[in-house]
Amino acid sequence: MDKEVKMSEEQQQISQDQTAAAQQEASNLEQQTEAAAKPEAAAKPKHSNLMLRVMSAVVLLPLLLALILFGDHWWWFGFAVLVTLLGGWEFMKITNGKESNATRAVSVILATIPMVVAYLFAGENAPLFSNNSWLIVGGSVMITVWGAFLFNCFRPRDISRATHVISGTLACAAYVGVTVLFLALIKRDLFDSANAWLFTLIAMTFGSDTGAYFTGRAFGKHKMAPILSPKKSIEGAVGGFVSALIAGFIAKYLAFPHLSIGQVILLVAVANFLAQMGDLSESLIKRSYGVKDSGNVIPGHGGVLDRVDALIFSAPWIYLFAMFTNQ
Repeated sequence: MDKEVKMSEEQQQISQDQTAAAQQEASNLEQQTEAAAKPEAAAKPKHSNLMLRVMSAVVLLPLLLALILFGDHWWWFGFAVLVTLLGGWEFMKITNGKESNATRAVSVILATIPMVVAYLFAGENAPLFSNNSWLIVGGSVMITVWGAFLFNCFRPRDISRATHVISGTLACAAYVGVTVLFLALIKRDLFDSANAWLFTLIAMTFGSDTGAYFTGRAFGKHKMAPILSPKKSIEGAVGGFVSALIAGFIAKYLAFPHLSIGQVILLVAVANFLAQMGDLSESLIKRSYGVKDSGNVIPGHGGVLDRVDALIFSAPWIYLFAMFTNQ
């Protein structure tokens, strides 16, 4: 019995020694990792990302303003198509990262077809409007659906991910193509007030984003969607709404004096809700695939979707509201 007890004690001692050695090795590895990371962190200035964001804004913002002010609806349409292609590519790269570039390219092209056809044929102000316009638009939607299936039917590959590619293509057409279409239609259908509505949309969206950021940093305590975006708070969302409301009333007095106070509040309330949901929706997509940014095409800002996620969600509402109140 004494021998068994002694052997048990020795085994426990050996186990404790092994555990202590493993802990010491893990501690040493962590210290080495931190030491290796310090030079890299020191090599990158603390505010380098902020400088990149500012520099990108300084370059791109004047170009955007010039495009709105001096470009006609064709130029704006070309910009919308570019946003659709780039945003669609980012979406397909996130959701179908295991697929080839050729596969993603075909999916993005198929997803863009209904957006282009609708702009050219749908509505009385469409450049190619005819009595059969809606049939043509419906046909373009079916081309996208048929194309998504047929492309995967005849492609030599492992078919286990075929439905993933098909659903990604159709989701891309809806999430990116349809929403950006309304952004393009604002310039095409609202004529003399188009620029004012675009500036209002941009001011409310980015005003909300800025207001939410600073309010959340100063007062944020209650998480709004901790799984999707841990830094966003309910207080920040309220601050974003207030900022958007201020932008909305400024737009009323500068460009839309015919709008009532109630109409402005309705405009801002729905637009701001959709903008914030657009931001969270993109976070949902990225989080579900473990991605931080949708891309890196805009230095310091990430991808195209990272910049327009709120805009494209609120653009359909702005278009519908403007069309109704302009009558």
